[in-house]
Amino acid sequence: MGAPPTVIYPFTLPSLLQHILTTQTDTLCTTLIVCSSRDAFLQTLVSAVQHQEGQEQTRDKLLQLATPTLHHLFTARHVKVTFCASVQTLLAYLASLKFSAAPNAGKVARSEREANTSARIVLANPLSLHATAPSFSAQGLSRTFAAAVETSLRVDAQLVLAESQGAWMQPILLHESENAENDHDESGEGGGRESSVLDPWEQHVSILNVSAKKFGSGTNDRAWAGRTVKVKRIAARWFRFHKLDEPEP
Repeated sequence: MGAPPTVIYPFTLPSLLQHILTTQTDTLCTTLIVCSSRDAFLQTLVSAVQHQEGQEQTRDKLLQLATPTLHHLFTARHVKVTFCASVQTLLAYLASLKFSAAPNAGKVARSEREANTSARIVLANPLSLHATAPSFSAQGLSRTFAAAVETSLRVDAQLVLAESQGAWMQPILLHESENAENDHDESGEGGGRESSVLDPWEQHVSILNVSAKKFGSGTNDRAWAGRTVKVKRIAARWFRFHKLDEPEP
């Protein structure tokens, strides 16, 4: 069997793109599904680069990533990028996804494991896509995760899921001005709220779909949403979690 469905973390958007290119080979067909519009993706990428201006090592890596070297040009032609700006669009795309063989795949000896890893699906920022929709719940996320895994099995592809921290903070920040007064009064809970935003997988969501666009991590927000569950626990039903600074099991 090939590699099981995997969540890789932690990530910023630039580091995700770098990871895709550095792990890309000429016998691997990769489909990068970005869970946002193209404009939002570019804005988030620019914002992430600007945020990292003071980190010289990170900026050097980003400059190398943007340089059209022969390696980048050669590997990038095997990467297809698709933008899904809504949950409905994402589910429809997963249901219709098909793969064609990589140009050199037929020239390589094909063991069972190689056959199962000749295609790769990278699903980027599915949590942030759900965060502003009623389906930001165990019910909604489970449906998306199950659809992604089913698609990877159908097309015989490795499935990788990544949630970049910068993309996750945006939906939360959009509501900060609306709740500024409440957040100011609950200053004692500020530290816990910030830490939950930094790790999207530690967020709690309601069991069933809710009509509100945001479900916060504070105690007062949970009261009206009923029973909650951690996002990481939901994803763990289908994915194994792999931290990049740790060796593969």
